[in-house]
Amino acid sequence: MMKHRFVLTGGGTGGHIYPALAVAEQLKDDPDLEAILYIGAKGHLEEKLAAERGLDFVALDVSGLPRKLSGKLLSWPFQFTASVFDARRILLDFAPSAVLGTGGYASAPALAAARLLGIPYAIHEPDAHPGLVNRMLSGSASLVSCGMQGAHSRLKPSHGRIIVNGNPVGKSFLAPLKRDAACAVLGLRSDLKTVLVTGGSQGARALNDAVIGALPKLLELDPPIQVIHQVGSKNIHECKETMEPLTLNNSRYFLRDYFDDLAVAYAASDLAICRAGAMTVSELSVMGTPAIFVPYPFAAADHQTHNARYMASKGAAQLIAQSQLSPDSLHKEIVEILLNDDRLRQMRKAMSGEGKAQAARDLSSQLKELSTAFQIRQSKEKVGV
Repeated sequence: MMKHRFVLTGGGTGGHIYPALAVAEQLKDDPDLEAILYIGAKGHLEEKLAAERGLDFVALDVSGLPRKLSGKLLSWPFQFTASVFDARRILLDFAPSAVLGTGGYASAPALAAARLLGIPYAIHEPDAHPGLVNRMLSGSASLVSCGMQGAHSRLKPSHGRIIVNGNPVGKSFLAPLKRDAACAVLGLRSDLKTVLVTGGSQGARALNDAVIGALPKLLELDPPIQVIHQVGSKNIHECKETMEPLTLNNSRYFLRDYFDDLAVAYAASDLAICRAGAMTVSELSVMGTPAIFVPYPFAAADHQTHNARYMASKGAAQLIAQSQLSPDSLHKEIVEILLNDDRLRQMRKAMSGEGKAQAARDLSSQLKELSTAFQIRQSKEKVGV
């Protein structure tokens, strides 16, 4: 039985890191696995998250391509070239049988080095609109994996195959609690429809402001609803000071700084209001939780808007541009969805239809296939076949 040695690489944002971590989680108990190494940017989020999960990590001195004319732009080619040679040395030492890149500038050196060394590599594009690194390196990839159907037509490997796997998500999203159990964990009433507002672990100021403005009218709805509002630890004190005591102390309003496991909050909720990062979209689709997306307008290449538009086109979500977000516009959309049982049911069905619960398993199996083919080819070359 062949043993597999994998390099995972990707970083910059959670959307480029969590798919790699989900694949690592899937592979770690595989009896055919010999070793996993994560390569990322020095001092960035991927280094912290890999360490938390006990993954071996090597940091490279790499940065994204500056978009404006500056001294950094002039020196960047030299820095990048040096990082590719560093990655080449690491790959020679580790001797992987396949490499997986999940996007972001942090993945570029290791993927470029794999191409130079003839090591098969796969890329996974989490967003509907592919990023620069994946567009540049997809041509030579042995496998291109798409998190969303929308990316399929924009990535064209010259000899490898392209597959819509969906985005790998953590195991807690694959075996979630039932709604009543999730409500009990969070101290919610299971007989009320529930809105979850989340801007991620750091919160989102624009979302918080709009929700706080809409809350008095939302909490007066008949039939009544309940609202879970995750604001981010850096925003919670400001939010408390901004809100009227009557709203803050309402028994159907639950203010939280963060969730250790967002899958529990999704399981308890009938509708989510959130950003449209790749992993948020994928987790919601696996859970079947409809959403109102407010894309972060300054994301690279406006990829969150592309994600939200794609999901809206499938009937799984509604999109509100941040420039159009207000307490009134948010209240209107929530009421139109939450109080219309038929529409909510249709959105839930459409969202579930986009979910790819087996993405981590499928991508892991495809990596093993690349690894096996590479090792067989190496063996044949050694014996001169």
